[in-house]
Amino acid sequence: MNRTRRLTLNLVALGSAAAAAGMPALAVAQAAPAAPPAHPLAPIAHWVGGEWVGQFELPGGRRLTLVRTYEWSFDQRLLVGRSFGEVDGRRRQSRETHFFWNPAAQRIEFHDFLDQGGGYGAGVVEVRDGAILMNAKIVGNAGHPDWRARITENGDDQVIDVEAVKDGQWGPFGKYAYKRRR
Repeated sequence: MNRTRRLTLNLVALGSAAAAAGMPALAVAQAAPAAPPAHPLAPIAHWVGGEWVGQFELPGGRRLTLVRTYEWSFDQRLLVGRSFGEVDGRRRQSRETHFFWNPAAQRIEFHDFLDQGGGYGAGVVEVRDGAILMNAKIVGNAGHPDWRARITENGDDQVIDVEAVKDGQWGPFGKYAYKRRR
C-alpha cells in the first residue's frame, strides 16, 4: 500500500475513533445549530397588545363592559393581566392576574387577585385540544368559587366558557365573548 493511502486511512480511523470516544471531530463543526428554546409563556403571549372587550347585559337593561389588558414585566418572565368592569361610564379594576413559568413543575401558573379579596390556590394554564385551559382554586374569599375555563380563539375573537364549583360539583358559570380592540 502506498504511503499516501495509508496516511488517509489512518486519519479516517483516527476521526472515527475520536467520534466514538465522544471527542470533537469535524462532524461537530458541520452540525446544524440547535434551535433556541421556545419562550415558556408563548401559548398566551399573543394576549399582549390592545384590549380584549366583552359587552354584557345586566338586569334592568344596564350594560356591563369587561375590558382585559395584558403587558409584560421582568423581561417577559411575567405576564400581567388586568380586568376592568365599566358600568354607567365608570371603570373599576376587578382583578389582576400574574402569569409565570414554573420551571420545577414545567408549566405556566398564575396568581389571580380579586378586587373583593382573595387570591389563588393553584392557578394552572394548559394548552390542549386547540384551547387554552385555566384552572384556579380561590382562597381567602368564601364568596368566590373555584373556577376553570376553556378559552377558544379565532383571530381577534375569543370565547371563554367558565365552570365553577357549587356544592362540591362543577357546573356552568358563564360564557363570555371578547373581541380584541387594538
